[in-house]
Amino acid sequence: MEDYVCDLLEKTISTFDSAESFYHGFFLSLLYGVPGYGVKSNREEGIGRPDIVLYPNRPKNPAIIFEVKTRKKFNEMKDGIEEAFKQIRDQKYEEGVLDDGYIGSISYGICFCKKTCIIEKLQK
Repeated sequence: MEDYVCDLLEKTISTFDSAESFYHGFFLSLLYGVPGYGVKSNREEGIGRPDIVLYPNRPKNPAIIFEVKTRKKFNEMKDGIEEAFKQIRDQKYEEGVLDDGYIGSISYGICFCKKTCIIEKLQK
């Protein structure tokens, strides 16, 4: 997924498109139409609002949580991922999804910088 998103960023955006809300909308649009899932943005879960959640159409599948961050320098992107993971934990996003009745969740941090991104899975 990371390579695909980076390829699209490289081909389509300007380095002036660097606000978190821009990247949020860009990534959200890529997730629209994922088979078996409905995508929601900024819906309340836990005690906060995760950026993007893919909710499964079938209860046996996990919900997928994405928290988006941005950085101005490439060498700060890992810090953006750690910030995303901290927010997922502190705001109890996974617990909120489970409280909704889904059987599980998978969480990802995604950090954008200029025309690139890194995506990492939160290890439980």
